Amino acid sequence: MAALLGVSCSTNNKNSALVISKVVLGTATTDPGPPAVTTCSYDVGANEFSYAQIDPAANSGGTMGVVVQNNLLDTSSLNQELRTNSATFHPHQAVADYEVIGGSTLTEQLIPVSGSIPTGTSGVVLVPFFSPIPATMLSGVIRVSFWIEGLLDDGSTVRTSAREYIFVTCATAGCNSACL
Repeated sequence: MAALLGVSCSTNNKNSALVISKVVLGTATTDPGPPAVTTCSYDVGANEFSYAQIDPAANSGGTMGVVVQNNLLDTSSLNQELRTNSATFHPHQAVADYEVIGGSTLTEQLIPVSGSIPTGTSGVVLVPFFSPIPATMLSGVIRVSFWIEGLLDDGSTVRTSAREYIFVTCATAGCNSACL
């Protein structure tokens, strides 16, 4: 009976209204300078690729844009005195498991992120997938299973839906995106 009571009191902070809809590559733009500076932009409307190629030798963190849809309801009509919306999502970390297909597994790696996604909108959260785990540690086809955790304006801790994405290591110079 005590075990059943303990299970019934456990909490699940996953929120099905916070959905990872896709993972997008950045688009590089170079300002000729001097000095030349390359910046990357991540578009909510960009198409998702099936997988991303990453060159471990040229890896600069493996940053991808994770598009999160905030489908939480606007709460401003619930409290007529305060009239505030407490459902803006503020991500603070991604939690990722790495699996080399046919090889090793690294679980629950914490990746710092930031941003804000207001209610009823989609936003891009930049996740440097190979910042905590250098790409040189992994080789081949790498499946990353992850979710993003954060806070709402009312202080509630929540997380998005889970998502998987595939990275493939390559050893040819220039085989990966300039934004990875």
